[in-house]
Amino acid sequence: MSDQPQLINIDNTPYLIDDLSDTCKEKLGSSQQTNQAIGLLSALISAAQKGAELDFKEALKLLPEPYVEGEEPALEGDLASKAH
Repeated sequence: MSDQPQLINIDNTPYLIDDLSDTCKEKLGSSQQTNQAIGLLSALISAAQKGAELDFKEALKLLPEPYVEGEEPALEGDLASKAH
């Protein structure tokens, strides 16, 4: 059984892992971890945006009738009883 050389492909270019410096390996590893973290954060941001959109849609359902200039606003609760 022959030992196969360990390769890493970067931008579709193969490199022998043994030829990479320790600094290069550390930077590649750091880059990979950063990209994974960015992917996780993107998923969290997407979920937060969907939640905000749902809250906004629910808030729209709770809005009163729009204000029309020149109409008297409807008084409710304590304000209505104090106005009379």
